[in-house]
Amino acid sequence: MTVFWTAGMTVLTALGAILLAAAGVAHAARPREHRAVLRAHRLLPAASAAPVAVAVTAAEVLVGATVLAVLLAAPGAAVLPSTAQAALYCAFAGYAAVLRTRRPGLPCGCFGTAEVSWAVVSRAVVLAAGSAGCAVLGAPEPVPDRWACVAAGVVLAMANHLVPVWRGANYRKSGRSA
Repeated sequence: MTVFWTAGMTVLTALGAILLAAAGVAHAARPREHRAVLRAHRLLPAASAAPVAVAVTAAEVLVGATVLAVLLAAPGAAVLPSTAQAALYCAFAGYAAVLRTRRPGLPCGCFGTAEVSWAVVSRAVVLAAGSAGCAVLGAPEPVPDRWACVAAGVVLAMANHLVPVWRGANYRKSGRSA
């Protein structure tokens, strides 16, 4: 049973790391859009949008890349990076929940222009729990197990992006509005 939970938490941690790194790279590529989204949220003082955007982007890239590298190279050292990732996802879950409650209909700023939803909040909570679980239980030590876990995380990360795209394409084909 412990192997199942260890592998499951590692998959969620790898998924979270991939999504963090991808979001950070996307935010770094479009810093103006990232700052504009944070300003539109109106949850932070307007003057802090630029430094917060830079800090969030740096944290996403640094934590995501570090967690992924550690899971693949030295899983025994995954405690600190996984804990940092869990804390970051807890902060994102809290921010998204407040945004969803106070300013529904605005984009969350994660990926693209999708509205913040309770699914976004739930995703952040699940990824925080998975990262915390990986920090507590540790990542699988045998190389084949850990590569399989990261591969599963890659598949889930791809599904995270492709399923909404496919769903939107199907709505357009059927004539329904998304």
